[in-house]
Amino acid sequence: MRVRILSVLLSVLSCSAGAQELSIFDGRYWGIVLEHPDMKKVVVKPDIPYLQDQQGTLRMDVYLPPDLQPDEVRPAIVFLNAVGDRPNEMKVKSWGTYRTWPMLVAAHGYIGISMESDGSRIPESLAGIFSFIDKDGNAHYIDRTRLGVYAASANVTSSIQYLMQPGAYPGIKAAVLYYGRQPSGPFRKDLPVLFVVPEGDVRGNGFSTLWNEVLKNNAPWTITMGSGLIHAFDSFNDNDDSRKMIKETISFWKNQLDPIPAHHWPNSVGREALAAQYGHDDVKAASLLKEWTDTHPTDGPAMVQYGSVLKNLARKTEAEDVLKKAIALQPDNGNAKANLIAVYYALGKDDEARKLDAIMAKAGQATRNTYASIGYSLFVLNKHRQGVQYFEKIPPADRLSWDYYNLGCGYARLNEKDKAYNALNQAVAMGNTSKQQYENDDDLNSLRSDQEYKELMSKLQ
Repeated sequence: MRVRILSVLLSVLSCSAGAQELSIFDGRYWGIVLEHPDMKKVVVKPDIPYLQDQQGTLRMDVYLPPDLQPDEVRPAIVFLNAVGDRPNEMKVKSWGTYRTWPMLVAAHGYIGISMESDGSRIPESLAGIFSFIDKDGNAHYIDRTRLGVYAASANVTSSIQYLMQPGAYPGIKAAVLYYGRQPSGPFRKDLPVLFVVPEGDVRGNGFSTLWNEVLKNNAPWTITMGSGLIHAFDSFNDNDDSRKMIKETISFWKNQLDPIPAHHWPNSVGREALAAQYGHDDVKAASLLKEWTDTHPTDGPAMVQYGSVLKNLARKTEAEDVLKKAIALQPDNGNAKANLIAVYYALGKDDEARKLDAIMAKAGQATRNTYASIGYSLFVLNKHRQGVQYFEKIPPADRLSWDYYNLGCGYARLNEKDKAYNALNQAVAMGNTSKQQYENDDDLNSLRSDQEYKELMSKLQ
């Protein structure tokens, strides 16, 4: 197979052989503003047909790394043409940007692919190139299971429509979107996306709802604000800020497409149990902790953890038994006592809860954290009177903004409005100013028709 070597310097970006010469004032002339010494060694295989039918032939250019071995395959970056080529005009894949970007990724060890596209059938063109890669990619050194894509400007809209559909090619593992319009969801949870928003594109409320859409879909998006950058910054902003953004983009592809090094430590029940708890899977955490404490009955910290998880699961009788064992193993553990106090209240054993509370206080184990923990647990049990009493036990000098907020919620539940407003205003003064938090908290429903509530809301962000 014959190939030709591209030895074009970035500073002299004339068009490919046979194409019209462009003015330096034509945006298509310029390539990207980051170079790599190996770009001059990149090998290009031009004009490979990837879609042939009665409507015509569409071709792609493949850029190969200098160190590529004959029998290997590499991850590939496809530079999407989702607007199409116009008749009698230079092909998009011959523009400076769409020749130097794949050249740069090839210099970094990946396969670069730049493509033609038929503007009258964009979805077919996009599906066609990935169908070709799936079938014949290995013949062009492409690892069809590890693909990244790049879409910029007007290409973003149709690219997103393709990428976010269930039928998108499964080998696409990372997508980069540059200076496009804000896309609408839903977004896939299994496709990492880097979305770069240059400052020059932000007008009015542009992009203001993008992060909400990401959160709604739990989508693995990285949204990067290109401060000081303009539309098409990768070709026109000849400065280090633009170069850093391009480097960040290459790192994103690398993180998503390169193999993760294997770890050499054994799996740990402790790490797995903590992951389950932080992931809000207390059922799994309880199972792991039971297995551990059954075989390690003198492990006090594990017993405390197990009792706490059982309390969260409202397995009250089991929690009481385990927490008593934990306190026998660690008499000075205030956290274990705080959890057992909450369990006693849940079981209706208020006298025993108060006795243990007094023991804890006498031993100097009563802290802001223990009181806040008990108070919150009692709120969960709808025991707001007792919960408020525990938040009140926290010395004012030790109270955090959330302690005042919780006090306000408790007082509101008890319809003690003056106390509620005093506590909530104190929370606001200490920085607890999320308007969304107040608006969505049912504990504050009794206050919403009050003028004082409206005044409170006017202080929030």
